[in-house]
This record gives sequence, C-alpha cells and structure tokens, in this order.
Amino acid sequence: MKGARVTGWLLAMPALLFTALLLAVPLARTLLEGGLNLEVWRDPYFQGRLVWTLAQASGTAVLALLLGAPLAYLLSRFEVPGKRLFLRLLLLPFVTPTLVAVLGLSALLGPRGWVTRWTGMDLSETPTLLVLGNLFFNLPVMVRLAYGGFSRVPPGLLGAARTLGASAWRSALSVALPLALPGLAAGAILVFLYSALSFGLPLALGGERYATLEVEIYTLTALQLRLPEASALIAGQLLLTLLATWTYTRLIHGGQGVPAAVLPRARGSALGGILLLGGATVLICFAPLLAVVTRGLLGTTGPTLGYWQGVLSDEGTPLLLGNTLRFAAAALLGASFLGALYALGAWLARSRLLDVLSLLPLMVSPVSLAAGYLLAYPVLAATLPMLLAAYTLLALPLVVRSLLPALRALPPRLLEAARTLGARPIPAHRSVTLPLTLPALRGGAALALATVLGEFGATLVLTRPEWATLSTGLYERLGRPGERNLGEACALATVLLLLSTAAFGVLDGGEGEVT
Repeated sequence: MKGARVTGWLLAMPALLFTALLLAVPLARTLLEGGLNLEVWRDPYFQGRLVWTLAQASGTAVLALLLGAPLAYLLSRFEVPGKRLFLRLLLLPFVTPTLVAVLGLSALLGPRGWVTRWTGMDLSETPTLLVLGNLFFNLPVMVRLAYGGFSRVPPGLLGAARTLGASAWRSALSVALPLALPGLAAGAILVFLYSALSFGLPLALGGERYATLEVEIYTLTALQLRLPEASALIAGQLLLTLLATWTYTRLIHGGQGVPAAVLPRARGSALGGILLLGGATVLICFAPLLAVVTRGLLGTTGPTLGYWQGVLSDEGTPLLLGNTLRFAAAALLGASFLGALYALGAWLARSRLLDVLSLLPLMVSPVSLAAGYLLAYPVLAATLPMLLAAYTLLALPLVVRSLLPALRALPPRLLEAARTLGARPIPAHRSVTLPLTLPALRGGAALALATVLGEFGATLVLTRPEWATLSTGLYERLGRPGERNLGEACALATVLLLLSTAAFGVLDGGEGEVT
C-alpha cells in the first residue's frame, strides 16, 4: 500500500510541477504585488463591484436551485422517453464558447433581438441578460449534480414514507431532500463560483453599470496597466474562491447509495412537472444556440448568405480558424498526458490533498491567471508558449475530474487478478485499467477540447494580433456597429459552436463529467 502511494505521488508530480509554475507562482506573485493593498477595498466603487458580483452570482445559484432541483428529483424518480438524451444534451451549454451565448442572448433579447421587436421590451440595459447568460451555462450543472444526488436516495426509504401516509411531495421534502442535500449544496456552490468568476458574459452584456470584479481586473490589467490595484482585487477574489472550493470538496463526496435500477413511468402531475420544468430548461439552455445559427442565416429581414460570404471571403478567417485548431490541439495533447498521469497518481495515492489540488485551476479565472503571468513572467507574457501553457492549465482539471471517478469505480480485484496471472504493473494497467477507463478519458478530453476552442479570457490578455482566434475575431466584430458586423459575428459564432459540438461528439465516450 505504501509503495502504491509513493508511485501515485510520483505519477502526479509532472502535473503538480506544471500547476505550481502556471498557477501557484503567478498567484503568489499577485498576492505579493497587491495582497496588502487594502486601500482598493476601501474604495466605494470597488466595494460596489464586489457587492454586485456576489449578488448576481448568488441570484443565479438560487434560480438554478429552484428550477434545477425539482426537475432533477422528478427525473431521478420517474422514467420518461428521451431522459438519457436530455441529460447528455445538457452538457452542450457547458462546452459552448462564451461569446456564442452572448450573441444568442443578444439575438433574442438585445436592442435588435427578435423577442425585443415582438414585445417592445428591451432588456439590454438591465442585468437580466447577464443572469440569463449565467443560467444558460450553469443550470445544466445544477440539474446534473442534483440528479446524481437524488438518484442515490434509496427508493425503499421513499416507499416507507408513503406507506406511513406521507404524500409524494412530503416524502420528497422530508426524506429525499435531506439525503441529497450535499449534492444540491455542491451544485449551488459550483454555480455561484462559475457565475462570480465569469468574464465574457459581464464584459459583453453587463456594460459599465453591471461590471463584475472580473471585468474590473481586466480593465485595470490590460487597459489601464494598474497592476497593483488589479492584484489586490485578485487577492480578495482568491480568498473567496478558496473558501468556496474547500466547501465544495467537503460536500461533493457526501452522496451515498446506488441509483435505482427500475423506475415507474411518469404520469399525471409528475409528467406535467417534468414537461414544464424541462421545457423551461430547454428554453434557457438551447434557445440562444438556435438564435445564433438562425441569425447568421436569416439576418433580420429574411434569408441571406451575405454574412457567411463576408466571413468566408475575409482574408483573416483562415488565420483565425487555423490558430484556434492548432492551439486547441496542442493544449489537448498536454492536458490529456498530464491529466491522465495525475488522475492515475491520485487514484493510487488515495490522497484527499491531490483531489483538492486538481480542482484549483477550475476555480481561478483565466483573467486572474493572465494578470499573474504578466507579473510573474514578464519576459514570457507575450509569447506563444505562455498562451499555450495557459490553455493547457485550463483544460487539465477537466481531464482529471472525468477520469478520476472512473478509476475509483474500478473493481479492486481486477488488477489483483491480472497480477496473479503474472502481469507486471504497467502491462496490467495497459490491459485492464486503460480499456475500462478509456470512455472517461475520451469524455474528459472532449470537455477539455471544446472548452479550449472557445477560451476567451486569457486569450484577450495574452494574445498578439498574429495569434488571433475565432473568439477574439468574434469579439472584434461585436465591437463594431452595424447589422452586417452582427450577422458576421453570428456566422463566426456558428463556426465556433460547430467546432465545439463536433469535438465533443467525436471524442466523448459517454463519461464526460465534471465532479
């Protein structure tokens, strides 16, 4: 056992060193630069940005919980046609590039959006679009984590409550809810973190009035070069993130039990609830995607291919596409190699510390990382290796968090049987462990690739003109006035969406989860 733990730590060491250089060192340099600069936090303006950041993240978490938890409970207790497909499709918003969601919401509810023209209600000067954007990305996370928590509640306990006279909803509230509470709380914390650390959505949809701390950090770093103030904001945000991350890791391992093998068909009020809540979820999570594709093809007046012709004839489009594919492929190779070693090491070492450390890159925003790189590695900050290293770091935890649960689910006696038959450790893992965990590795690689394809925060800070990607090209068009620029942005967003969807569809082996 001791030898396995030592081997595990040795396997995890390359990823740990990489994370130390790309995460710990920049953040430590950031803390040294501005961590003690308390004057920034005495400024009423930045206090207001902090309050708004926490308020919009908390509001999103509450809304996701109110909508996602009841839907997850009904799906965990009843069988409906298409349930598995629905749960799988809910991963699509998670891997959708941020600016695609921005364009979709603008096409629906912006100043020239279809819903705006039909109803006369313009939501572009309100925080509604930002909250809807947060829900677009994070409601699926809430549904899937809550579904996992509720599905592990033993059906016999609910049956016993019903036998004692409790109604269906009373048994759900008194029996299922307390047992699934760790998963629900973990989902709410994750939604809160993702919403608080979001960058592209508040940058494009919030405006100056509804800017979050992430937008302020970007403004201070990239536009005003006020690195000490930006570092102080990052330090405060990091403390909040670490506290939430620690709480999340304490909760996510609280679920017990196994999912029920056979479920009754949904009928009556249960079916009505699933249709109502599921319909609202589909509307929030998929209407923006449909709006982007439709706007790129139809414009505002009718069918047109002019936007696509403009994008395809632009001399810069091949550069944007080529850079996006090359950078994503390089990051995927690095993240898959380091992530597989780390997951295998964490599994063998059975270390809670390694488990927690694997989450940290997910909980630190790309903009904060990029600011840390400018401070810690000023000579390398404007180099392609640094940009690719940032991509790899952002993709690494997605591979680890997909592969590690699959490794832990392996029957322990399989490897022992292989060793008994004379197989050495490495051949045993190659013939037993790899085939059984390959779907999870593919799923993690799919999530990583789809995420890196649309990465925006670090790219905006670290990139140079010759390294422009589809995301930066899309953002540049969004900054230009005129219907044609918006239509061409939708066409580019469709390309980005198709690339992310194709990458996820080709690689995913059915196990792409983030836990």
